Amino acid sequence: MRSSSQKVDYHRLPKLRIGLLLLLYTLIADQIGVSAELMEYIEKSPIQVVQESDNPEANNKILVEIFLGSDRRNDLETIKKAFEAVSVTRIRVQFFRLGNPPTNIAIGNNVPAPVARLAIRLAVTYNRDVKSLLPQFRFFPDHIAIGTSAFDEKSEIPIRPDDLKRLSDPALTTAQFHALYRHLTGEDERNPTYLDKGKTQGS
Repeated sequence: MRSSSQKVDYHRLPKLRIGLLLLLYTLIADQIGVSAELMEYIEKSPIQVVQESDNPEANNKILVEIFLGSDRRNDLETIKKAFEAVSVTRIRVQFFRLGNPPTNIAIGNNVPAPVARLAIRLAVTYNRDVKSLLPQFRFFPDHIAIGTSAFDEKSEIPIRPDDLKRLSDPALTTAQFHALYRHLTGEDERNPTYLDKGKTQGS
């Protein structure tokens, strides 16, 4: 890797390579300030309807459970249409009578990356944010849950804004998405990290 003290003769580089270098610098710089820009980045990202499977109809197996605040009733049709655009039609929605649902999300390990990214965007837009992940072992492979309160808070794995942006990266394949998801929950190495929280906090 070229050290920062070395000078680059840009006059010898083709214009295309200069542009790529500038783009790379911009992406690296954006990572530094990702926390402040995360919400705007995800909410403004276009919904991707491209399928990675040769059989998009397989998305019909996916079950989506969404829990929303009562003030989001008028957004229900928009949410359903967004999922239907990627052939996800099994959608169950419940509205909280008081307060707001938890800002969590669970994504089963069979869910294609484009659908998973869509779920994250919708959770950020209509459930205020995504601040924690639920481990995959608790859910069916074709299951997505947004804002569920079915589990104790100790079972939720906090996610940093920069890691949520990494999960939302459209360049990730389905395999890469789930590898990152399981890494963030700790499932790639051992039991989910929340199982160690009590021991750590008590030490």
